[in-house]
Amino acid sequence: MKESEEARLGKTRDQRCSGAKKLANKAALWYVPCSLQNVDKITEVPPIKYASAEQEEEGRKRYEAQKVERLETKARVEEAIPPPPNPEDAPKERYTVGFSQSSLIHLVGPSDCTLDDFVYGGVTMKLMDEVAGIVAARHCNTNIVTASVDAINFHRKIKKGCVVTVTGRLTFVSNRSMEIEVLVDADPLVEKEKGKYRAVSAFFTFISLDKENKPLNVPPLKIEGEEEQRRFEEGKARYLQSKAKRLAEKERQQ
Repeated sequence: MKESEEARLGKTRDQRCSGAKKLANKAALWYVPCSLQNVDKITEVPPIKYASAEQEEEGRKRYEAQKVERLETKARVEEAIPPPPNPEDAPKERYTVGFSQSSLIHLVGPSDCTLDDFVYGGVTMKLMDEVAGIVAARHCNTNIVTASVDAINFHRKIKKGCVVTVTGRLTFVSNRSMEIEVLVDADPLVEKEKGKYRAVSAFFTFISLDKENKPLNVPPLKIEGEEEQRRFEEGKARYLQSKAKRLAEKERQQ
């Protein structure tokens, strides 16, 4: 079965003074085709003609890489995440994971959904970005901006009438960036027998900015316990891997 189809997107930003354009962001999106008669049935992707063998090989490598990432994520997708502490019980000490952890609860309505009553991916991503932004702002208490999103994995579909809980927590902090894990749990209001389940997960990276929108140093994260230390080390590995990938891409473009 052909599992997914890739769409590579790039957004440019006009420089109005000079008339030049600058790349603002880019992404590789993976879609799975569903039957029009039965949305739970995955259909095959029609083959395409590639411009060159090199283009096909590059796409295949991206596909294999994201497939491995999905399998790694699946192993921990059901990990329980505790609710954020009440303000009265919040840690007195700043810069801990518990201090900035945040949640958002949203009832999925008709405007959030496709004609088949399943939530648009963009709606879910917006909620996740908002929660990640709150976590980042609480940690550094400055202006913040999304720098990147690492592999948003849609594990299960979310249907109209579900109550979704979007929770974010810091996992890793470098000198200039913050990695925030965001998890989305769905709880059906009508079909209660199905129970609550993990629907989406992703890692967002934010940076701190001053009043002139220049990058600021991020306060170090205070680790409490072995579990937080494990997540911190995993986040550090992702950070170093992403940094190496950016440097390699920059060298190719020169």
